[in-house]
Amino acid sequence: MEDFFSKQDSTKKPAIIVKRIVELIEEGTLKPGDKLPNEIEIVKQTDISRSSIREALSALEIMGIIQRIPGDGTFVSYSAFSGKLAPKGILEKFLEDTENVNGSFEALEARMALEPSVAVMAARRAEPEQISKLESLIADSRKALELHDVKRFLDLDAAFHLGIAEATNNEEIISITRGLLAKADVHMWHRYKEDLGLLDSTIEAHSKILSAIRERDTQKAGFFSEQHLARHLK
Repeated sequence: MEDFFSKQDSTKKPAIIVKRIVELIEEGTLKPGDKLPNEIEIVKQTDISRSSIREALSALEIMGIIQRIPGDGTFVSYSAFSGKLAPKGILEKFLEDTENVNGSFEALEARMALEPSVAVMAARRAEPEQISKLESLIADSRKALELHDVKRFLDLDAAFHLGIAEATNNEEIISITRGLLAKADVHMWHRYKEDLGLLDSTIEAHSKILSAIRERDTQKAGFFSEQHLARHLK
């Protein structure tokens, strides 16, 4: 397979891979449906560790640029740069932000896999004071958005998701969620979410999840959580 990458020694290795693949798509070298080299081949071409390559591919998949099909490989998504994906300028600013945080895209994937189940458990177990805390976090989020205090808004976003974990009353789940939120730094999505207009709808999504938890509706709690993560983390 053709070498798409060159040797690298930068500390911002995942961002370099993301930028390179975006460049290859923009210049027409890679087209929607084209297959990318596998992780081992990219490691050979770049001298970048496999964990960093995996982080970059996770980021690209979350942003809708590539699609990984088990058993077949990794392909450029047909939705790439078709209007569904963020404009180039937003992607560039997003990458700038990723270079200023220690966020992990693998942790972000883990959140997407775990949190719907956590919401289901919270709907079964949440105590009145835990529900009140979630209500207060949503109210504070509205105030932060009115003041356009994006940093506080994102901190409250993380606190809300941790609050759902706390409502399971399971210390292991709380610990895992706290660790994932720390590794999947919400601030890496600062400009990406702001520029795509996702902040307003975050409050709406949180309100739906909370309503389902309050009503003890486990099916809706899981559904709304999965829907929220799929939209807001992609």
